[in-house]
Amino acid sequence: MNKTEIEEYLLKLEQSLLIESERHSIDLTRNWAKSFPNESAVYLFREDGEICYVGETGSIRGRMSDILNTKNHSVRRNLGNTHYTTEPDYEKASSKKSFSGNIEQMLNERIENHLTMSYIIVDLGRKELEERLFEKLQPRYNLKGKRG
Repeated sequence: MNKTEIEEYLLKLEQSLLIESERHSIDLTRNWAKSFPNESAVYLFREDGEICYVGETGSIRGRMSDILNTKNHSVRRNLGNTHYTTEPDYEKASSKKSFSGNIEQMLNERIENHLTMSYIIVDLGRKELEERLFEKLQPRYNLKGKRG
């Protein structure tokens, strides 16, 4: 592929994800996570219709399973750190520590009531598509400095 063909390929993938892909409601259960194929994908979350996170994965099923646990997915941590810092029991979560039970419950409700998820299967160019969308969209829950 030459540079023009690569650009056309990535643009087609971008349009497929942003415009054509189904918006899935989120049900934070193992059965919901298992409903996704075990394939490579680029995915995004929308909060109240606005794209707020873009990611890529070698297994969309595994990655959606990760969103069930704050320690396993940065979108959960970043949502919590944005919306619940004024809660009396707030302590910043990390990959080693979840939020308090109260905040975890509020976070689950927020995710299920305000977020949708879209994805496309991508065998070639996942990282390139994710980086392209990150640069174009600057999603609020993707942390700068964590790319590449």
